[in-house]
Amino acid sequence: MNPGYWRKRHHSQRGAIGDTPEASSRSLPELMQQLDALEVRLHQLKAGIANLVQLQQLQADVPTTDVQRSAQEVAHLQETADNFELELASRVVSWQQLQEPFWQAVRFGGLGLLIGWCLAWFTYAR
Repeated sequence: MNPGYWRKRHHSQRGAIGDTPEASSRSLPELMQQLDALEVRLHQLKAGIANLVQLQQLQADVPTTDVQRSAQEVAHLQETADNFELELASRVVSWQQLQEPFWQAVRFGGLGLLIGWCLAWFTYAR
């Protein structure tokens, strides 16, 4: 093996931990900050788990009568909304609003039909 290889390898391993005590003293405050951040995160996780357990207990404690009452109330609200929609549609579209356009279509459509028959008769009579 090459003697320079061992020297490079030994040097790279020595630098992995830290060459000087100053480098390790500089990283100690960073490690303390990371430790504080981990503690804060741990408290957040514990609080989240406690909230989750509490929610699961609340869901298990809900009586079925409340669920049935809520379903009946939703059905009643849906029926009320359907009735309101039907009433609103009946007010928007009425015969009196459609009466004039209907008779105009009958009048001009009939007149156009008569004129078409007359033109066809003149064309084929020749």
